[in-house]
Formats: sequence, structure tokens, C-alpha cells
Amino acid sequence: MQLPARSAPDVVVIGGGVSGLTAAVSLAGSGYSVCLIEQKQHCGGRTYSFVERATGDEVDNGQHLMMGCYHSTLNYLAAIGAMPLVSVQERLSVSFRHADRGLFRLRSAALPPPLNILAGLLRLKSLSFSQRLSLLRVGTALLSAKPDSDENLRAQTVTQWLDTLGQSKENKEYLWDILAIGTLNDSPDVVSAALFIKVLQSAFLGKKRDSSMVIPKRGLSVVLVDNAVEFLERNGGRVLTETTVERAELDGMQISKLELNSGAAVSPRAVVSAVPYFDLPRVFGGGTSAVLPETSSAGSFISSPIVTIHLWFDRSFVDEDFTALLDSPIHWVFNKSRIFEKESGGDYLSLVISGAGDFIAKEKEELLALALSELRRFYPACGRASLVHSLVVKEKRATFSPRVGTESVRPSHATSVRNLFLAGDWTDTKLPATIEGAAQSGYRCGALVRKFLEGASGDSAR
Repeated sequence: MQLPARSAPDVVVIGGGVSGLTAAVSLAGSGYSVCLIEQKQHCGGRTYSFVERATGDEVDNGQHLMMGCYHSTLNYLAAIGAMPLVSVQERLSVSFRHADRGLFRLRSAALPPPLNILAGLLRLKSLSFSQRLSLLRVGTALLSAKPDSDENLRAQTVTQWLDTLGQSKENKEYLWDILAIGTLNDSPDVVSAALFIKVLQSAFLGKKRDSSMVIPKRGLSVVLVDNAVEFLERNGGRVLTETTVERAELDGMQISKLELNSGAAVSPRAVVSAVPYFDLPRVFGGGTSAVLPETSSAGSFISSPIVTIHLWFDRSFVDEDFTALLDSPIHWVFNKSRIFEKESGGDYLSLVISGAGDFIAKEKEELLALALSELRRFYPACGRASLVHSLVVKEKRATFSPRVGTESVRPSHATSVRNLFLAGDWTDTKLPATIEGAAQSGYRCGALVRKFLEGASGDSAR
């Protein structure tokens, strides 16, 4: 059966993650009729939240920080009316904690970029003065680096690049590695220097606000998803959850019809595929690479996991909103009680292990014991607090691992199928697998779809 004529959309977007939502919002805001199809019960993809029944708190499937340089993401949040749901730092401020040496902060200075960051690095007391001075070599290198075109940079890992700049073991472990693992979600020994450089340039060489942290004040579904779904429905779009595309029918090199698991069929003028690389065969069948040769290397992508350990305590002992732990298998501690401005009297903490390949197979009890041991080591007052509740969330395919060589196989947004476009953080965004990369890809697909539909309308008029 066909969907009713009134609902036959201009565009079908397959996949309700950030990239799909951004593409759909962009197109609906331009006046096109959009149908978004999502296989799960909820949209959000790999960035969603749910209410933990035992506590009533909104729990993210994985903690996400954003930055002021996430221009596409911030445009998306503004479009759906969600900017009040995030807080934006006036100036960059990141806490680092060492179990023996205490708390350190990286704060940007009240100077124009990049001097604001350079001054902040020179005041970072977790490193000796000579080590801080050597950080400036990285800053100097960033000014002239061309990560999108320099094949030498694209062939280096983050560790190799930092070694060429004379960065000490402490400089790497107490600063650069933390930033690299947090943004690229895998070991600096394997991930691409070019992508790390792109991240640093975007954050530190742009406008002053670009380096500021953007912190969600509610769960990810509330911040990134709910308003977008309402926006689409308010602008005449449809959101079909628990729905999959069973078959794509081609007429020449153009999709003519999509058959859905409900038995319905839809014939859009254009299609945006916003599914992860590992889901392409499910959507387009086993012959995906024959129809879409640009995705033939999708099987070479390696997924990198994230483990988040959520802990609820009966009393408060963490004073920072979020902190990077130095010399610890736990990379970050987020105090969700402070971030969500709760007044419960206890701490709700989210502990994050990025690039968690060595931890993903461990049992909940082992991860919980590790988390409590590390908290007591870094926060002695934790020993006086009682654990009220705990939850371990494992995202086995949280991101792709942006290893050296991966850039060459990331597909462009346009495809050999004239009316099919690819969105997703794994496509050729020139960024690692971040919310910003997903949002950028969604906007770019939106622009390509508009150009295609306008051209098709012009052809019909002639």
C-alpha cells in the first residue's frame, strides 16, 4: 500500500540521530515536506537519554560536552528553540585533578585568540614551567598546519605528531592525550593527527567563544531531540518511529520508491540516509556497495566504545561540574547534580571511560568497583558517602575510531544515486565523530537536497 497522497513527502530522512534530525529540520524549515524514519522507539541515535526509574533522573547513554566552535550544532539548537537548555561558558575553564597533587584548572585569559589560550596554558600548574613553555610549540604549529591537505599530517598519529614537537611525557599525559581521547575517542597512538589538529584549530584559533565549553543542562533527548521532533511536526513533517526501510527501488540511478516494514510504500523526490556505516546493509540490502560504490569501504571502519558509570551518593563530595582525572583509567567525572542544578543533597555522578576497548567486556560489578576505588583515590571524602544506586551504560559502537587512513575512505554526502545523500558523523566532514560532525553533515545534505530539488523543478518547468 502507498502512504496517503497528502503525506507523500518531498524528502525522506532515514535515521533519527543528530545528523538525520539536523537535515530534517533544515529542510522542513525551508518549506519542504519531510518524513523522518527511525527504527527505534525514540529518536536520538547514539545521543539520547532516558529517565532512570529508581531515581527519577535523566540519564544520558553517554556523556557529551560541546564547544563554542560547534557552530552547526548551536545553529541547530537555536532553530529548534533549545538554546536555553545548555549553558555556555564565558571563557574556557576545564578542571584537572591528580590523586596526589590536587586540582588544577586550564582557564583562558581575557585576551584575543589565540593569546587567550596561550596565556591559559602558561598558567597550567599541573606542568612545570619548562613543560608549559614547550606547549607553545604546539600552538605555533597550529598556526600554519593544513590538516585537510597535508598528507604528512594525515599519515601521522597524534602521538607521532606531538613527538615531532618535543612534547614531554607529562605534556602528553596531562593535557594533549586527555583532549585527544575526549574528542577522538581512541588512543593517541592510533588516531589521526590531522583530525586532532582540526579540532584544536577550530577551538583555539577562531573567535574567543569558540573555546568555551557548552554543557547540556538536561538529558540529551530533551536538549537535542524532543524540540526537533516537535519542530518537524509543527512544520508539516512526519516522524515514524519503530519503522524501517525494507527495500529501496531504483529507476535508473534514482530512488523511486521505499518499501517500509509496515507494508506501506513511499515515493519521495529525495532521500537522506542518516544511518551509521554499520547499518547501511540493513537499509539498502546486501548489494549496497554495488548500488553505492562510494560506501564500499564502510566495512573497514572500526568502532570505538564508551563506558559510562552512573553513581548516586547520599552526600556531596565533588565540587566541580566536570573534571578530567590524571593518571586514571577513568577519564572524566561529571557532577550531574551540579550541572542539572539539583537540590537533593547528594551527588549524581557520571564517570566516563572513552576509547573503552579494554573495559567494554568487563562485568558491571568490576566496573563499579573500579569507579568507587578511583573516586576514593581522587576524592577522599567519598569514603564517608554511601552509594545509593548505580547504573553502567556501555555503548559498544559509540563512534568510529578515526585512525590513520580512515579519512581516505569516508564518503562524500552526494552519491552516484542522483537523489540519495549521505549524512552522519562518519561521512567526509573533516571532523572526528562528534555531535558537530553529525550536525554539519545534516546541514550539508540539506543544502544538497535543496539544490537537487530546485534543479529538478527547473527541469520540469522547461
